[in-house]
Amino acid sequence: MTIRATRTQFVWSPVVGWVLLSCAATAVHAQVDTPTPARQTLDQQTPQVDLPDGSSSAGGTIEKGNELGISVGAFTLYPELDLNLGYDDNVFATPAPTTASAVAVIRPTLELRSEWLNHSLRLLASGGFGFYASAPTQNFQNYVVQADGRLDIRTDFWLTGLIAFKRNTEALGTPNVSFAQAPTVVDSVPIELSLYQKFNRLFYQLSASATKYWYYDYSTITSLGLPAASRDRTEYEEKLRIGYEVVADRFSVFISPGINQRVYVDTVNSAGQQRDSTGWNIGVGALLTLSAKSSLEGSVGATGQTYTATGTSTSATTFSLSGTWNGYEPLTLRPALMRTINESALVNYQNYVSTVAGIDFTYDIHYPWKAVGGFSFNTADYTPAPGVSGVNPRTDYFVKASIGLLYEVNPHYSIGPLYEYSQGTSTDVPAGGPQYSRNFFSIRLVARR
Repeated sequence: MTIRATRTQFVWSPVVGWVLLSCAATAVHAQVDTPTPARQTLDQQTPQVDLPDGSSSAGGTIEKGNELGISVGAFTLYPELDLNLGYDDNVFATPAPTTASAVAVIRPTLELRSEWLNHSLRLLASGGFGFYASAPTQNFQNYVVQADGRLDIRTDFWLTGLIAFKRNTEALGTPNVSFAQAPTVVDSVPIELSLYQKFNRLFYQLSASATKYWYYDYSTITSLGLPAASRDRTEYEEKLRIGYEVVADRFSVFISPGINQRVYVDTVNSAGQQRDSTGWNIGVGALLTLSAKSSLEGSVGATGQTYTATGTSTSATTFSLSGTWNGYEPLTLRPALMRTINESALVNYQNYVSTVAGIDFTYDIHYPWKAVGGFSFNTADYTPAPGVSGVNPRTDYFVKASIGLLYEVNPHYSIGPLYEYSQGTSTDVPAGGPQYSRNFFSIRLVARR
């Protein structure tokens, strides 16, 4: 997630649930990440869309009157250019011997927002282009084009929608990635509709989404990985959230059941497996609004995924925590906690349960200096595929931490150093589990208007 270095605090607001948690900037972190490990890790495990309400494309809320944005009639245009120049000591995320390289990553963004009294519309175009001096097979060109908006039927009754096209590169050294000389690229088209209505203190939100995925292998993957054609699929999800405001605009409780369907283009994949499945989830939670800059949303529940051909099921206890805490004015904390059942790209494993825990921070040291960074811990618990002999359950562990400084020359320009450390280990390294450590040093320059 790109950090926006403005005079505002970095605020991330939970909106319609985890399905909307990915942001456009994460499309370009194929091998080089920006200083928010918890959010990066979360984005890797969630659908590929950009947060459509309350956050900028770079993850920070844009406040009115902070000298940013260009008026275009009834719209405001927010252009941004992010340049990251650095050195990665383990480009391929492998054990020794490792390959090091100088890296340049360019991220342009154009975001157009309506300024209407009723309804809203947002158009977003963002890209990420990475170049590796000593490892050109890792070069990447990612982008997202998205439109989302809200139709106000009444003050307490509205419809939201989103459609996007996104190209992403699967990062080496992350869960569910089979090693290859050149990373696999995925195109996705997410579509979502959501209806919200409130009766006094009782409210409900009904949502339906579909995401189509196409994969492309640009080199030969290992024998443990599925080829691109065997991973193409469409995922559908239908959700309902019913809640009650215990304290108006301050504290709400809710229950959120949902179902999903995952349908592969190849009914039988290259390994002779059928992976179409249906799933369910249910959770109970609460949303606490402490102030204009502090709100937390958390839930606990359960989820399960059943595979049509074999009748086998995977279930897990679920939990989530999101939001922003700004109880101490110079410090902004953004927690991340989530568990989901995800599709596996590996031949020997049917799926994996992803657990993400972490926290990101922004600290105003003294204008114009800010400290930014965070920490994340991600586990991937793999379930062996039915009928595959000699395969044991496997757990991969990923740790990421970063620290950086940003010097704000003025509201339009920021520059500063960044250091990031990441590590991957596994209970089954011989079977392809990760085993690496990685250091990344860089200087970031951000220009915005």
